[in-house]
Amino acid sequence: MKRLLTLLFVGVSLLTQAQNNTLLDQAFWKTNPDLATVKAAVEKGNSPSELNRSSFDPVVYAINANASTEVITFLLEQKGNEPNKITHDSRTYIFWSAARGNLPVVEYLISKGAKLDLVDSHGSTALGFAANAGQANTKVYDALVSAGADIKQKNQEGASLLLTAIANDKDQVLTNYFIAKGLSLQDTDAAGNTAFNYVARSGNIDLMKSLLQKGVKYTDQAFLMAAQGRGAAGSGNGMPVYQYLESLKLKPAVVNKNGENLLHYLARKPNQQEVISYFISRGVNINQADNEGNTPFMNAAASNKDTATLALLLPAKSINLANKKGLTALAMAVRSNSPGIVQYLVNKGADLNAVDAAGNNLAFYLIQSYNGQGPAQEAFNAKMKVLQQAGFSLTTPQKDGNTLYHLAIAKGDIALLKKIETLQVDVNAKNKEGLTVLHKAAMLSKDDSILKYLLSIGAKKEATTAFEETAWQLAKENEFLTKSHVSIDFLK
Repeated sequence: MKRLLTLLFVGVSLLTQAQNNTLLDQAFWKTNPDLATVKAAVEKGNSPSELNRSSFDPVVYAINANASTEVITFLLEQKGNEPNKITHDSRTYIFWSAARGNLPVVEYLISKGAKLDLVDSHGSTALGFAANAGQANTKVYDALVSAGADIKQKNQEGASLLLTAIANDKDQVLTNYFIAKGLSLQDTDAAGNTAFNYVARSGNIDLMKSLLQKGVKYTDQAFLMAAQGRGAAGSGNGMPVYQYLESLKLKPAVVNKNGENLLHYLARKPNQQEVISYFISRGVNINQADNEGNTPFMNAAASNKDTATLALLLPAKSINLANKKGLTALAMAVRSNSPGIVQYLVNKGADLNAVDAAGNNLAFYLIQSYNGQGPAQEAFNAKMKVLQQAGFSLTTPQKDGNTLYHLAIAKGDIALLKKIETLQVDVNAKNKEGLTVLHKAAMLSKDDSILKYLLSIGAKKEATTAFEETAWQLAKENEFLTKSHVSIDFLK
């Protein structure tokens, strides 16, 4: 049990937080630094291989900033930057270079053994990622295919490269390339979506009309694809796109295999009130729950910062409906939306005492939302204040016995622990696994600062786990502490 817990907590803490690393500053890469400048930055101690919170590293930033080939290859030669290193969204360097159309770097990575069958967290290979980005440099595809990538591969939704590329392929260069390689405009994905449907995502009416002239079919799901799209302004497709689809006698109330209608997608986007109102008037169900139990209103509460959108989607049944995991709209807003949306939901009568299926209350989701940097910290403070003023008790433990201290320790942030200290939460409380926060800190900590802080506010180092282990004994097995030669004698 103890070793399983140790592995779990260490795994949570593996995200490396960049601190003052010039090479992880996007502003640095916007200056188009030459090789001498990048080398100088490395010589000053800036790590060329460090991952930030989002798992981007200097190589990815250099590739995405279209840095020179010599700069990128220099970084790739540094320790910790092997060709198949996993970065943001489980992508390796060849994903980013292929999407950027950087043929020299693609060829370099292939020569160094870059794997082409790896799949990112969205189900795409490097070839698929480039196609989805609409990368029109066909020589990149030639290089990848020559090295073993399958031009006829399909993504997790069953879509061919032609389907994933066509919406962003304005000049049809890539579409014609794929047709020449044996793909077809008549391809469909596993859900029956056609090339027309995929173009609907981009809102390109002229291209949709062109596809109709070429005999490409369409289905009602084109409405769902259009609702997923960003549109020309980046906030979603406008009424003309949907009106065009309606002119083809397509039905806007269509529901996909996941149980989602178009309101599930529109709910997440800004400035879509006109479109949402229109489709509600056309009979699209605002109470439709997807297969996970999420309604459009819940989706809006999770990410849309416009109260006008929430007002349109407010369910007739209850604001406190929960999805299959037991999350209400308020829990979702506390976890990932703004203080204003949390306040709106509280004012509308959202239940402050609702718990999810695992027995977690709003405090659990508040801690999940914590980010100690700038505006994010201010938002955390504001959400905490809203909940407190509404009468919610932040000191009530979760069903598993975890207090705010237990929940917060994985964040590795003393500032957060100090906020909790002001709430007078029992620092020596044990959860149902028999662990105090000091025990968890002993397994998680990368240095001695949090451990010493917890002792300073009354944490008892003599407290033992259900296996009669002290914090000192747990800390002895913490690889971060042992490899850094951190003395833990103060825990004896």
